[in-house]
Amino acid sequence: MEAIQLVDHVPRPHRYASGGLVVMPNPPQVGVATTIALYLKNTAEKPITVTHIETMVAQFGMGVRWEQLPAVGPFHLPADSNHVEQVKMEWTPLKGGHRCVRAYIHTDTFPGPIMVGCNLHVIEAEAEQTRWRVPFRLGNPEDRRVPVALDIGGSGSPGVAIHAVVNGRLVHPGEPIWLNAREEVDAELLVQARTAAEIDRVTSVEATIEGRFIDGIQVIVHRPANTGRSTYPLAPVSRPIAQEVTMDEMAGLTMR
Repeated sequence: MEAIQLVDHVPRPHRYASGGLVVMPNPPQVGVATTIALYLKNTAEKPITVTHIETMVAQFGMGVRWEQLPAVGPFHLPADSNHVEQVKMEWTPLKGGHRCVRAYIHTDTFPGPIMVGCNLHVIEAEAEQTRWRVPFRLGNPEDRRVPVALDIGGSGSPGVAIHAVVNGRLVHPGEPIWLNAREEVDAELLVQARTAAEIDRVTSVEATIEGRFIDGIQVIVHRPANTGRSTYPLAPVSRPIAQEVTMDEMAGLTMR
């Protein structure tokens, strides 16, 4: 298990894709107690006291409203890089689906909180699948009308195409998406495999406002190689979080 290192500056990806923040079960289920666990490590030369941790959850997306959970703490971490402190809390969702989790870790050492997050959607696909859609929410957290832009990046297997759809239309990376103050809209990623080879693909989507980073999400696709064929039938997929996108649906989307 990757642990969250208590350092003054956390790299941007850890703000939305930290491996030291885990949600179980994932995705959360309505009315079922969900465990949120943080794994903390102190690599400094002196002990650190975590005075309290503020945790929030939101619908899967960027720039969306957050639900505050009760704070927990304090915790004392020795100056031992081999020691990992596990912090757990419970939360029962009223709605199902994937979530974004954000934690602000306050210490007696650093002037401000350490912010980490887990905005992660994992697709475990079958070999015959080639197309998926990943719904998310996109919002403007500011009190004025502003343009929100999306940047799509990734690593891992080639041969995977990613498109973003906001309010029913395809949008290009960097294209301004004008949203009113505190407005939230439906969006989705269209993921298409163009290879029969095994896929292990990580896609990161980051939202910015006027060049300022707002938040990000990460989508991981695992799929074994399809050794039987190089083309695929457009068969429906039973899992709602990984529905196939038909060519008719792609043709119905507009670019304007």
